[in-house]
Amino acid sequence: MTLEQKQCLLRYLGYYNGDIDGIWGGQSQQATIDFQRAYMEPEDVDGIFGTATEKRILEVIATGEEPKSVNVDTADWWQDIKYFTREEFRCPCGKCGGFPVEPDEKLVRLADQVRAHFGAPATVSSGVRCQAHNDELPNSVPNSYHVKGKAVDFCVRGISGAKLLDYVLTLPVHYTYQINGSDFVHMDVT
Repeated sequence: MTLEQKQCLLRYLGYYNGDIDGIWGGQSQQATIDFQRAYMEPEDVDGIFGTATEKRILEVIATGEEPKSVNVDTADWWQDIKYFTREEFRCPCGKCGGFPVEPDEKLVRLADQVRAHFGAPATVSSGVRCQAHNDELPNSVPNSYHVKGKAVDFCVRGISGAKLLDYVLTLPVHYTYQINGSDFVHMDVT
């Protein structure tokens, strides 16, 4: 399928209103993300119009299926989170809408637990990332857990990175490390 055909399909469903020019820029990627959010599982939202998205968009057009009605902004579990907001986990690229995937509940609850343990404000330097932003970062890997909404880089005011890492190592995390000897720690979950 050509890029022009993909843009036509996204336009047909009302997700793309740019030129049908075969140039796959930010508007085409955002249209893909919006379609994926409406019709695919959260773990499949990546802004990439690949084989799975192509198959799904053709199914939707053939059957006339309605979009899922899911309001991720008001997920009930966020009400239990004491120290963080959803916005703190937003992708900072300014192109993807901020949430190509949702932050993982287990991850956010663990971060909240860390913040409560130290009794000091925490700062998220990197939460959710779209694939394009992730690919722009110099030391990031293509299969980063940030792209899946399952990783956070953060620090706690007044706590050394080593002390923060020691505590995070006591939690049921998948992987964690101190970032370049700084006070920031990476934490991800499965």
